[in-house]
Amino acid sequence: MTSSLQQLIDTGHLPSSASRFDWDNVEDRLRAPVPPDYQKLLDAGGGGLWLDYIRLFVPGAGSRSGLDLAESGLEFEQLQELWEDEVIGRPSDLASDTRLLPWASTGAGVTFYWQVSGTPSGAYPIRVSDPDGVEWGRYDLLTTDLLLGIVRGEIRDAVLNPSWFDYDMVFSPYSSRADGPGVGQAQ
Repeated sequence: MTSSLQQLIDTGHLPSSASRFDWDNVEDRLRAPVPPDYQKLLDAGGGGLWLDYIRLFVPGAGSRSGLDLAESGLEFEQLQELWEDEVIGRPSDLASDTRLLPWASTGAGVTFYWQVSGTPSGAYPIRVSDPDGVEWGRYDLLTTDLLLGIVRGEIRDAVLNPSWFDYDMVFSPYSSRADGPGVGQAQ
C-alpha cells in the first residue's frame, strides 16, 4: 500500500526539490517537534496551496505572510489570550496545559493545529477551528492522512466544508503563485 505522503506527491504533482528545510532550527524556534510526515511533505515540494483553499505553513515564509511555520507559535499565544479574556471559548475537551501549534490556515479563517502537548510522545492529534473559534474538529490522524482525506473528499464536517474546495486545482506551489509567499528552502 502506498503511503499517504506518496499519494499526495503523486496526486498533487509536487515539484521535485533538491533541498531540505533546516528542521532542527525550526523545532528549536517552535520549542516543539514537527511531525515527520509533514517535514517529508514540505521537503518533497508540498509547501503551497491545496485545493485552492488550504495554505500550508512553511519555514522561511516570513512573518508578514502569516505562513512561516517557525513563527506560528505566536498565533497560539494570541489564541490563548482570547481564551483567557473569554472572547472565545476553549474547546471543552482540551486540557488547560495543552499547547496547539498552527500548521495551516485558509483565507476564510479556518486554522489547522497540531496538539503538541497533553498527548503521549509521538502522537500529533490535529485540531481544526472554524473562523470564530466556536466549532472545533479533532482528527487522530497523521497530517498527510488528513490532507489526503480532504483532497479525496473523504473528510467532511462542520468546519471542513467541501464546497469551499477547488478539486480541479489540487496543488499549487507557492513559488509559482503570484499571490503566494516567495518561499526559499534551506540547504
